[in-house]
Amino acid sequence: MKFKFCIYLVVQLIGCSATTLKFEEITGEIFPLGENIGIIAAFGHFNSDEYTDVVSLQQGGHKLQLFKGSENRPYFQSSLNCSFADIITSVVPGDYNGDSQLDLLITLSKSNNEHSELMILWGSNGSIHCTSDTVLSLVNQPFVVDFNGDMIPDIIGDDIKDEKRHVWISSTDKKFHNHNLTNVIQKMRKTHSSGLIDLNNDMAADFLITGEIYIESWINTGKGFVLNQTKIPYPHKIEWLWQSTFVDMNLDGKMNHIMPVCKDRKCHESEILIWNENQTKWEVLFSDFMNPNDKTVWGFKLPMGAALEMAALQVTLRAGDVDMDGYPDFITVLQSKKVATDVQAVIMRNIPCSNNCSSGRTLEIVWDVQGLKDIPNVQIAAFFDLFEDGTLDILVSNHTKQEWKIYALRNTEIFDSCFLKVLVLGGLCLQNCSVDPYGTNQPGPVVRYNMTTQDGKPLVSSSIQLSQSAHFPLQLPYSLFGLGQTPNFIDVLTVSIPAVFNKSVHKREWVQIIPNSQIVIIPHPPNDERKWVKRLFVTPSNLVFLTCMALIVTCIFLCLLVALLHWKERREDKKERMQDAYRFHFDAM
Repeated sequence: MKFKFCIYLVVQLIGCSATTLKFEEITGEIFPLGENIGIIAAFGHFNSDEYTDVVSLQQGGHKLQLFKGSENRPYFQSSLNCSFADIITSVVPGDYNGDSQLDLLITLSKSNNEHSELMILWGSNGSIHCTSDTVLSLVNQPFVVDFNGDMIPDIIGDDIKDEKRHVWISSTDKKFHNHNLTNVIQKMRKTHSSGLIDLNNDMAADFLITGEIYIESWINTGKGFVLNQTKIPYPHKIEWLWQSTFVDMNLDGKMNHIMPVCKDRKCHESEILIWNENQTKWEVLFSDFMNPNDKTVWGFKLPMGAALEMAALQVTLRAGDVDMDGYPDFITVLQSKKVATDVQAVIMRNIPCSNNCSSGRTLEIVWDVQGLKDIPNVQIAAFFDLFEDGTLDILVSNHTKQEWKIYALRNTEIFDSCFLKVLVLGGLCLQNCSVDPYGTNQPGPVVRYNMTTQDGKPLVSSSIQLSQSAHFPLQLPYSLFGLGQTPNFIDVLTVSIPAVFNKSVHKREWVQIIPNSQIVIIPHPPNDERKWVKRLFVTPSNLVFLTCMALIVTCIFLCLLVALLHWKERREDKKERMQDAYRFHFDAM
């Protein structure tokens, strides 16, 4: 990873908060001319530089294209085109053979979408090879998780042969070894939203599996994952259960389970629920989908169409702190219940709850987001840091006239807030560890920071890197935290990786981290936390430059003032000397 190293000298103390959201459509600057065709499918670092790359699907899912990020316009350069006879319904980047090269796990389905054929496009020297053989056949899309703690992602799913749950352990020989899961009595949901989440607050990534009957919780004990006998029920009187999202809603250091639902078959009554762990019940987090401008009722859009559209357009709340206040916001797609063809992407801001709610937070829809509201018929939307400056921009795909197009929207609002970006690599290397890169994007690392606000209150937030893999979660390959108007140093940054070597968790803490930092954690060797490497790269924001300019102008003004006073003093001294020269001295008589 190459970042320009800077020393952070200026503390940001400007104190006004931006409440609006403004975006500018800059597709022509981001994508080569005429190449913004397709559906955004996945994000990853394929050539180990500081720029995040984008995978898109074209031709109804029969073609895969890789856009590599760069510092020159256009910022995305097309570097890979792979075509397939079947339809690609999922793309999951990961290092599936431990060679420190990012591979692509893809799922292929027939038009009837009966099952998924898993293939891996193996990576080599920063590029991807299109040729591959089928490695697995699953009933549903894969749930990618490091099951045995060897820093190589494994695959969980229901086998098409016996329709039972299995975990396939990845290995360095590019083979997957079947390992049966015990005490499993139900299948996974066909459109599941299983994910990694720290259930017992021990900094070890556990996971939830959304089954057909109830939600399973698996606890990471350090010697493997053990099924918890406590079953999480699905909410009652619900017609549609959509994709879950796992975020720290209220900055208490604990992950929350968020689920969008529809109470009727046509999704006229949409709600967003949150799981109350203390009272073991689902609570309504948000339910007001009426646009106050025209009193039109909106709701979640039902996914309908071909195999790719059914997989990609599942209702998903994609999280990201777009206003950098420290609390995760969401972006999703809504449909008007008055005019079915009226579809748009909206941002849902995380705001304090005025009523008596357990989490202390709720959501509000920002209906008229400048730039975002101008793109018609948006079908899929996700947050993305286009310029690697810590500010979240937006990538969307819309569908008009039988064609899919990708649009890039730059966040033009200037926030007086800091950020923290943490990328945890896999910690593996090839034969020569002093030369080879130390792994690629890794699912499962837990990142937590503790800091103190300006008014002395403690602040803590947690995130799990690449916590979900099914049905286009479109998660960035790092953890990005907004820090709000708190320019203080981060007191403690804690990073943990999946357990290995019979230990409950491998973690390490770093203290006094500078805000506006991009941090790369290299957990090598994985079993010796003392040798883990932290590389810190500071990204000065516009406010830093403004503060520097203000400081320079202030210094120049003070210098001019001192020079003026010095000149005035010398002038007064000269005048006194001249008066003294013409004065009559009585002592001379």
